Amino acid sequence: MYKVIKPSRLNKGDTIGIISPSQSINIESEQTEGFYKGLEKLKQFGFNYKLGKHSQGKYFYSAATPEQRAEDLHDMFRDPEVKAVLMSIGGETANEVLPLLDFELIKNNPKIFIGMSDGTTLLAPTTDKTGLITFYGPDLIYGFGIQKDTKKFDEQMWKCLVEGKAEFHPLGNLINDNGKKIPDGWKTIRQGQAKGKLIGGYLEILMALIGAKYLNNLEGKILFLESMEGSHTIHMRLQYLKLMGIFNRINGLILGYFPDIQNDEKFYREIGDIVLEITKDKNFPILQVNELGHLVKNYTWPMGIEFELDATNKSIVALEDCVI
Repeated sequence: MYKVIKPSRLNKGDTIGIISPSQSINIESEQTEGFYKGLEKLKQFGFNYKLGKHSQGKYFYSAATPEQRAEDLHDMFRDPEVKAVLMSIGGETANEVLPLLDFELIKNNPKIFIGMSDGTTLLAPTTDKTGLITFYGPDLIYGFGIQKDTKKFDEQMWKCLVEGKAEFHPLGNLINDNGKKIPDGWKTIRQGQAKGKLIGGYLEILMALIGAKYLNNLEGKILFLESMEGSHTIHMRLQYLKLMGIFNRINGLILGYFPDIQNDEKFYREIGDIVLEITKDKNFPILQVNELGHLVKNYTWPMGIEFELDATNKSIVALEDCVI
């Protein structure tokens, strides 16, 4: 079992390094606009930023070659001026960077590492293989640049990264990015309480990481999942997790927002019903939350620290600080 490594907290005036380990940001004008708005927001928060050499590049549908994207990531972890590494956007090709990662370099230069979606490809294995606490949360373009009315989420994130206090509470009156009202409150899927270190991310990517042996230390963990697939596809992927024995190993499960299930008119089925059927012979607690996933504003979720999940009373409590 690895030793937990906590990164240093952020302070006003610190420099945040921006990398694009997956998608190019030049595909859509909205993304380019979000990129610059995100940088401006970092300045408003009181932080400086440094751009990776290839963070604004374009190599087909990626920001750069795998080697160049890996170089940007390594440069940011190597640079003593950079106190946090923030992904600009998700995509599909971060898995090309994965075998090029120097985990010893990252382990010996611990710092805040944050992103989401395809960022799962780099975040979860980093925590798994080095013990470094990583953060599943807003990226630069969508989380900082495009999404509006993020004050409560910004406050939660900076309390997490600056003070080390990861706090989670259900928020009401939420609207997704398509203007659709999100059901208020959190939902108990299976009652119970559990403790464990948090790990998770995008369902399809987690399944691939487990299969490729880049995510191994799941014993006793609290797993969190989100996805943009429809009901029948999510069912298939969850069944693969069952076949891999994952549901025999975890202590608890947190489900995020699954937007494509809500739009799946042909095969609509609640995510909670799917999970309960697949895990009907298990008794770990399951809680569904709204502040995790695509097309919604995201809390910042520290991976690798100890949490207490109380699905009965709908609470998620961090049992330790996530930065030092």
